[in-house]
Amino acid sequence: MPDQSKQEAVTLSAEALQALLDELEDLRIERVACDRIPTIQVSKLLSIEAMRACFR
Repeated sequence: MPDQSKQEAVTLSAEALQALLDELEDLRIERVACDRIPTIQVSKLLSIEAMRACFR
């Protein structure tokens, strides 16, 4: 087990940090979506055409 009192640092480019943050955000969104799947009411689902019409 690593020594918890020892300070360490990691350096990343701004691009690498942003890529990690983007991936973390994507994973959080996916987790929320997965958690919601069991609660979906099929009768309230929209077709892709109906969804597109909502955003025109």
